[in-house]
Amino acid sequence: MHSSRRLRPLVSLSVVALLALALLAPSAGAANIPTLASTAQYKALVKFVDKLEGLARTPTTASQKAVYSGQLENKHAAAVNKSTGLFARAKKAAKAEAERAFRAGAQAIRRTEVGELATLREEYDTRMDRAANNYDAELGRIEDEFDGRVATLRKEIKKLRNQKANAKSLGEKALIEEAIERRMARITADRKLEREEIADLKAGYRKEKETIRAAKASATQVVQRNDDAAIERLRNDHNRIYNARVRTLQSRRANQLSDLQEKVDAGRSAIERMPVIG
Repeated sequence: MHSSRRLRPLVSLSVVALLALALLAPSAGAANIPTLASTAQYKALVKFVDKLEGLARTPTTASQKAVYSGQLENKHAAAVNKSTGLFARAKKAAKAEAERAFRAGAQAIRRTEVGELATLREEYDTRMDRAANNYDAELGRIEDEFDGRVATLRKEIKKLRNQKANAKSLGEKALIEEAIERRMARITADRKLEREEIADLKAGYRKEKETIRAAKASATQVVQRNDDAAIERLRNDHNRIYNARVRTLQSRRANQLSDLQEKVDAGRSAIERMPVIG
Protein backbone atom coordinates (compact mmCIF):
# COMPACT_ATOMS: atom_id res chain seq x y z
CA MET A 1 0.00 0.00 0.00
CA HIS A 2 2.74 2.43 0.94
CA SER A 3 4.52 1.74 -2.34
CA SER A 4 1.41 2.77 -4.27
CA ARG A 5 1.29 6.02 -2.32
CA ARG A 6 4.92 6.72 -3.18
CA LEU A 7 4.13 6.15 -6.85
CA ARG A 8 1.32 8.73 -6.79
CA PRO A 9 3.50 11.77 -7.74
CA LEU A 10 5.12 9.74 -10.54
CA VAL A 11 1.72 8.79 -11.93
CA SER A 12 0.52 12.40 -11.84
CA LEU A 13 3.70 13.75 -13.43
CA SER A 14 3.56 11.17 -16.21
CA VAL A 15 -0.02 12.12 -16.97
CA VAL A 16 0.93 15.82 -17.09
CA ALA A 17 3.83 15.04 -19.42
CA LEU A 18 1.59 13.04 -21.73
CA LEU A 19 -0.91 15.89 -21.79
CA ALA A 20 1.80 18.37 -22.70
CA LEU A 21 2.96 16.21 -25.58
CA ALA A 22 -0.62 15.77 -26.76
CA LEU A 23 -1.24 19.52 -26.70
CA LEU A 24 1.99 20.43 -28.44
CA ALA A 25 1.55 17.87 -31.20
CA PRO A 26 -0.56 18.97 -34.18
CA SER A 27 -4.12 17.77 -33.75
CA ALA A 28 -6.21 16.06 -36.41
CA GLY A 29 -8.50 19.10 -36.45
CA ALA A 30 -5.57 21.48 -37.01
CA ALA A 31 -4.26 19.32 -39.85
CA ASN A 32 -7.58 19.79 -41.68
CA ILE A 33 -7.35 23.59 -41.58
CA PRO A 34 -5.80 24.96 -44.81
CA THR A 35 -3.14 27.65 -44.89
CA LEU A 36 -4.26 31.11 -45.97
CA ALA A 37 -1.95 31.00 -49.00
CA SER A 38 -3.76 27.90 -50.29
CA THR A 39 -7.22 29.51 -50.21
CA ALA A 40 -9.09 30.83 -53.23
CA GLN A 41 -9.48 34.26 -51.59
CA TYR A 42 -5.75 34.73 -51.11
CA LYS A 43 -4.92 33.47 -54.57
CA ALA A 44 -7.54 35.77 -56.10
CA LEU A 45 -6.04 38.78 -54.34
CA VAL A 46 -2.49 37.90 -55.41
CA LYS A 47 -3.60 37.30 -58.98
CA PHE A 48 -5.52 40.59 -59.11
CA VAL A 49 -2.60 42.57 -57.65
CA ASP A 50 -0.31 41.00 -60.27
CA LYS A 51 -2.83 42.08 -62.93
CA LEU A 52 -2.86 45.64 -61.59
CA GLU A 53 0.94 45.71 -61.57
CA GLY A 54 0.83 44.74 -65.22
CA LEU A 55 -1.61 47.59 -65.96
CA ALA A 56 0.25 50.22 -63.94
CA ARG A 57 1.51 52.04 -67.08
CA THR A 58 -1.61 51.49 -69.15
CA PRO A 59 -3.77 54.59 -69.69
CA THR A 60 -7.11 54.10 -67.94
CA THR A 61 -10.26 56.11 -67.36
CA ALA A 62 -11.05 57.40 -63.91
CA SER A 63 -14.18 55.29 -63.77
CA GLN A 64 -12.20 52.14 -64.62
CA LYS A 65 -9.67 52.95 -61.92
CA ALA A 66 -12.57 53.25 -59.49
CA VAL A 67 -13.78 49.82 -60.58
CA TYR A 68 -10.28 48.38 -60.08
CA SER A 69 -10.09 50.01 -56.67
CA GLY A 70 -13.44 48.57 -55.62
CA GLN A 71 -12.47 45.10 -56.82
CA LEU A 72 -9.15 45.33 -54.99
CA GLU A 73 -10.77 46.34 -51.71
CA ASN A 74 -13.36 43.56 -52.04
CA LYS A 75 -10.72 40.92 -52.68
CA HIS A 76 -8.62 42.24 -49.81
CA ALA A 77 -11.62 42.18 -47.49
CA ALA A 78 -12.44 38.62 -48.61
CA ALA A 79 -8.87 37.50 -47.85
CA VAL A 80 -8.93 39.23 -44.44
CA ASN A 81 -12.24 37.58 -43.62
CA LYS A 82 -10.82 34.24 -44.68
CA SER A 83 -7.81 34.80 -42.42
CA THR A 84 -10.17 35.61 -39.55
CA GLY A 85 -12.20 32.47 -40.24
CA LEU A 86 -9.12 30.27 -40.39
CA PHE A 87 -7.87 31.73 -37.12
CA ALA A 88 -11.23 31.04 -35.46
CA ARG A 89 -11.23 27.47 -36.77
CA ALA A 90 -7.67 26.84 -35.61
CA LYS A 91 -8.40 28.31 -32.18
CA LYS A 92 -11.55 26.18 -31.85
CA ALA A 93 -9.63 23.06 -32.91
CA ALA A 94 -6.86 23.85 -30.39
CA LYS A 95 -9.46 24.31 -27.65
CA ALA A 96 -11.18 21.03 -28.49
CA GLU A 97 -7.86 19.17 -28.57
CA ALA A 98 -6.75 20.72 -25.27
CA GLU A 99 -10.02 19.77 -23.60
CA ARG A 100 -9.85 16.25 -25.01
CA ALA A 101 -6.28 15.82 -23.74
CA PHE A 102 -7.22 17.27 -20.34
CA ARG A 103 -10.20 14.92 -20.00
CA ALA A 104 -8.00 11.97 -20.92
CA GLY A 105 -5.42 12.98 -18.31
CA ALA A 106 -8.04 13.59 -15.61
CA GLN A 107 -9.68 10.25 -16.36
CA ALA A 108 -6.32 8.51 -16.09
CA ILE A 109 -5.79 10.06 -12.64
CA ARG A 110 -9.30 9.09 -11.52
CA ARG A 111 -8.80 5.53 -12.77
CA THR A 112 -5.62 5.33 -10.71
CA GLU A 113 -7.55 6.77 -7.77
CA VAL A 114 -10.24 4.08 -8.07
CA GLY A 115 -7.59 1.38 -7.90
CA GLU A 116 -5.81 2.96 -4.96
CA LEU A 117 -9.04 3.49 -3.03
CA ALA A 118 -9.93 -0.15 -3.64
CA THR A 119 -6.54 -1.15 -2.22
CA LEU A 120 -7.16 1.12 0.76
CA ARG A 121 -10.54 -0.48 1.42
CA GLU A 122 -9.01 -3.92 1.22
CA GLU A 123 -6.21 -2.96 3.61
CA TYR A 124 -8.51 -1.43 6.21
CA ASP A 125 -11.13 -4.16 5.83
CA THR A 126 -8.35 -6.64 6.60
CA ARG A 127 -7.38 -4.64 9.68
CA MET A 128 -11.02 -4.51 10.78
CA ASP A 129 -11.41 -8.27 10.28
CA ARG A 130 -8.22 -8.90 12.23
CA ALA A 131 -9.50 -6.70 15.07
CA ALA A 132 -12.83 -8.56 15.07
CA ASN A 133 -11.08 -11.93 15.13
CA ASN A 134 -8.83 -10.82 17.98
CA TYR A 135 -11.87 -9.55 19.88
CA ASP A 136 -13.77 -12.81 19.40
CA ALA A 137 -10.75 -14.86 20.44
CA GLU A 138 -10.14 -12.77 23.57
CA LEU A 139 -13.84 -12.79 24.46
CA GLY A 140 -13.88 -16.58 24.14
CA ARG A 141 -10.75 -16.87 26.28
CA ILE A 142 -12.27 -14.72 29.06
CA GLU A 143 -15.58 -16.59 29.00
CA ASP A 144 -13.83 -19.98 28.98
CA GLU A 145 -11.55 -18.95 31.84
CA PHE A 146 -14.37 -17.75 34.08
CA ASP A 147 -16.72 -20.56 33.09
CA GLY A 148 -13.95 -22.96 34.11
CA ARG A 149 -13.49 -21.20 37.46
CA VAL A 150 -17.22 -21.22 38.17
CA ALA A 151 -17.60 -24.84 37.11
CA THR A 152 -14.80 -25.83 39.51
CA LEU A 153 -16.38 -23.85 42.34
CA ARG A 154 -19.80 -25.39 41.70
CA LYS A 155 -18.31 -28.88 41.83
CA GLU A 156 -16.70 -27.99 45.13
CA ILE A 157 -20.01 -26.60 46.41
CA LYS A 158 -21.85 -29.77 45.37
CA LYS A 159 -19.25 -31.88 47.14
CA LEU A 160 -19.44 -29.70 50.24
CA ARG A 161 -23.23 -29.95 50.31
CA ASN A 162 -22.98 -33.71 50.28
CA GLN A 163 -20.47 -33.50 53.11
CA LYS A 164 -22.81 -31.20 55.04
CA ALA A 165 -25.67 -33.62 54.61
CA ASN A 166 -23.57 -36.38 56.09
CA ALA A 167 -22.04 -34.28 58.86
CA LYS A 168 -22.80 -35.53 62.40
CA SER A 169 -22.56 -32.32 64.41
CA LEU A 170 -23.96 -28.84 64.06
CA GLY A 171 -20.51 -27.38 64.37
CA GLU A 172 -19.21 -29.42 61.48
CA LYS A 173 -22.27 -28.45 59.40
CA ALA A 174 -21.64 -24.77 60.18
CA LEU A 175 -18.03 -24.97 59.07
CA ILE A 176 -19.04 -26.63 55.82
CA GLU A 177 -21.75 -24.00 55.24
CA GLU A 178 -19.13 -21.27 55.64
CA ALA A 179 -16.95 -22.98 53.02
CA ILE A 180 -19.97 -23.17 50.68
CA GLU A 181 -20.74 -19.47 51.16
CA ARG A 182 -17.12 -18.52 50.50
CA ARG A 183 -17.23 -20.37 47.19
CA MET A 184 -20.58 -18.83 46.27
CA ALA A 185 -19.13 -15.40 47.01
CA ARG A 186 -16.18 -16.24 44.78
CA ILE A 187 -18.59 -17.18 41.99
CA THR A 188 -20.32 -13.82 42.36
CA ALA A 189 -16.99 -11.99 42.42
CA ASP A 190 -15.68 -13.94 39.42
CA ARG A 191 -18.82 -13.16 37.40
CA LYS A 192 -18.45 -9.49 38.28
CA LEU A 193 -14.78 -9.55 37.30
CA GLU A 194 -15.74 -11.33 34.08
CA ARG A 195 -18.26 -8.59 33.24
CA GLU A 196 -15.65 -5.91 33.93
CA GLU A 197 -13.03 -7.58 31.75
CA ILE A 198 -15.57 -8.03 28.95
CA ALA A 199 -16.61 -4.38 29.28
CA ASP A 200 -12.96 -3.31 29.06
CA LEU A 201 -12.47 -5.61 26.06
CA LYS A 202 -15.53 -4.14 24.29
CA ALA A 203 -14.36 -0.59 24.99
CA GLY A 204 -10.92 -1.38 23.59
CA TYR A 205 -12.44 -3.06 20.54
CA ARG A 206 -14.77 -0.11 19.97
CA LYS A 207 -11.84 2.31 20.21
CA GLU A 208 -9.75 0.18 17.86
CA LYS A 209 -12.57 0.17 15.27
CA GLU A 210 -12.92 3.94 15.57
CA THR A 211 -9.16 4.33 15.08
CA ILE A 212 -9.20 2.11 11.99
CA ARG A 213 -12.18 3.97 10.53
CA ALA A 214 -10.52 7.34 11.18
CA ALA A 215 -7.26 6.15 9.60
CA LYS A 216 -9.16 4.84 6.58
CA ALA A 217 -11.04 8.14 6.18
CA SER A 218 -7.80 10.11 6.53
CA ALA A 219 -5.95 7.95 3.99
CA THR A 220 -8.89 8.22 1.58
CA GLN A 221 -8.91 12.01 1.92
CA VAL A 222 -5.15 12.15 1.27
CA VAL A 223 -5.56 10.16 -1.95
CA GLN A 224 -8.47 12.31 -3.08
CA ARG A 225 -6.70 15.58 -2.19
CA ASN A 226 -3.57 14.45 -4.05
CA ASP A 227 -5.65 13.56 -7.09
CA ASP A 228 -7.55 16.84 -6.94
CA ALA A 229 -4.22 18.67 -6.79
CA ALA A 230 -2.85 16.60 -9.69
CA ILE A 231 -5.91 17.42 -11.78
CA GLU A 232 -5.57 21.10 -10.91
CA ARG A 233 -1.92 21.01 -12.03
CA LEU A 234 -3.10 19.28 -15.16
CA ARG A 235 -5.69 22.00 -15.74
CA ASN A 236 -3.09 24.74 -15.27
CA ASP A 237 -0.74 23.04 -17.74
CA HIS A 238 -3.64 22.62 -20.16
CA ASN A 239 -4.41 26.34 -19.95
CA ARG A 240 -0.74 27.35 -20.23
CA ILE A 241 -0.08 25.21 -23.30
CA TYR A 242 -3.39 26.13 -24.92
CA ASN A 243 -2.70 29.84 -24.38
CA ALA A 244 0.76 29.39 -25.92
CA ARG A 245 -0.82 27.78 -28.96
CA VAL A 246 -3.32 30.65 -29.25
CA ARG A 247 -0.46 33.16 -29.11
CA THR A 248 1.23 31.26 -31.94
CA LEU A 249 -1.99 31.41 -33.97
CA GLN A 250 -2.35 35.13 -33.22
CA SER A 251 1.21 35.78 -34.33
CA ARG A 252 0.59 33.83 -37.54
CA ARG A 253 -2.58 35.82 -38.20
CA ALA A 254 -0.76 39.10 -37.58
CA ASN A 255 1.80 38.05 -40.20
CA GLN A 256 -1.02 37.16 -42.58
CA LEU A 257 -2.71 40.52 -42.09
CA SER A 258 0.60 42.27 -42.66
CA ASP A 259 1.11 40.28 -45.85
CA LEU A 260 -2.41 41.13 -47.03
CA GLN A 261 -1.82 44.78 -46.24
CA GLU A 262 1.33 44.74 -48.35
CA LYS A 263 -0.63 43.16 -51.20
CA VAL A 264 -3.45 45.71 -51.09
CA ASP A 265 -0.98 48.58 -50.78
CA ALA A 266 0.84 47.28 -53.86
CA GLY A 267 -2.47 47.12 -55.71
CA ARG A 268 -3.43 50.64 -54.68
CA SER A 269 -0.03 51.91 -55.79
CA ALA A 270 -0.45 50.23 -59.18
CA ILE A 271 -3.89 51.84 -59.64
CA GLU A 272 -2.50 55.24 -58.72
CA ARG A 273 0.27 54.88 -61.28
CA MET A 274 -2.18 54.20 -64.09
CA PRO A 275 -2.33 57.26 -66.39
CA VAL A 276 -5.82 58.78 -66.56
CA ILE A 277 -7.41 59.34 -69.98
CA GLY A 278 -10.70 60.92 -71.08
